[in-house]
Amino acid sequence: MRSLAPSVLAALLLAAAAPGSAAEDDCPFAGRLSGEGRWRDLSAGLEMREIHLRFEDASIARMVGVRIDPGRFHVRLRWAARGGASGEQAPDVARETGAAVVVNAGYFDENARPLGFFLAGGKVYNRRILFRGRPDALHLGAMFFVREGSGTPGIASRESFEPDGIREAFQAGPHLVRGGLPAPGLERYREYWRPARRTVLALGRDGRLIVMVSEVDGRGLSWCELRSFLARPEAEGGLDAAEAMNLDGGSSSQLYVRSGGHQSHLVGRPVPAFVVIVPRGEGEGR
Repeated sequence: MRSLAPSVLAALLLAAAAPGSAAEDDCPFAGRLSGEGRWRDLSAGLEMREIHLRFEDASIARMVGVRIDPGRFHVRLRWAARGGASGEQAPDVARETGAAVVVNAGYFDENARPLGFFLAGGKVYNRRILFRGRPDALHLGAMFFVREGSGTPGIASRESFEPDGIREAFQAGPHLVRGGLPAPGLERYREYWRPARRTVLALGRDGRLIVMVSEVDGRGLSWCELRSFLARPEAEGGLDAAEAMNLDGGSSSQLYVRSGGHQSHLVGRPVPAFVVIVPRGEGEGR
């Protein structure tokens, strides 16, 4: 464990008492979609959406969502190769890789080393699946992966994940939606109750990959609110996710999109870990 920064690990492990009574074991989602934001096509297989969630106290959580057809895009991971200890920023990664979408990925320590398993471009940057076999430590309870050959992305629990046949993968969490339902067991974590800036990866029931990142300004969302919103059917104001996981948030959250004449950037600090989504060439298979 000496490779982990004690201050970072302590913050992740913090399971402060929830700000309610012991009997209050859930926080039903109380927000509602504001305005007429809908998915809009940027290019074939790539959609974008502004998500504004208004709460009873008049606060608004603002996020940007991107939805990708994996049949039209390569989904890859990147660990900063030339960014030094401070890492890189999403627009620079996009320029170098030709990506249409770049989003920050998992957690890292103060020396820019991955907290948990990280496999990218055929290189293993950390082979340890942290806390495997333990029922706690749910903040690192999920794995995002891309299969070798098919290029299909997936999200699995750290307990069920196996690296055989996997081209890219990293560990983060918590698992917010499992099997189309809000994931249980998160109530003891402070982040379950605390609104903050977030980065989320999800898979829709149709297999499309969903990226969702908080805007710089706004209320933010708690883990509880996120998991409820993600699991709700679209007809009921949700995203109809089959699986979803939380990534590194706060100042690390960032998203760069460049496609179909559109360009936008949600700004974050330099980080070493990214999910990079690159268009496939015409007639190119997975």
